[in-house]
Amino acid sequence: MPAALQKFSSERIIDRNHEHLIKCSYCDQEYLLAWDDKEWNSVKDWIRAAAFAVRKSNPRHDLVQLPTAVKV
Repeated sequence: MPAALQKFSSERIIDRNHEHLIKCSYCDQEYLLAWDDKEWNSVKDWIRAAAFAVRKSNPRHDLVQLPTAVKV
């Protein structure tokens, strides 16, 4: 998968070139969006899709899913 969303651990260091922190707007849960080098041109679309997925999944964050692809 070109991008992945996982729960964020506070002791982890974020690689700003390949990762972005997504925070739920309804609670304090944080997720880490990670992408590979092939997705550099659609990072902003992945961030928008991930933020939507996190908001949509609240309050049952165990069901957060990203789409398999984003339209650019």
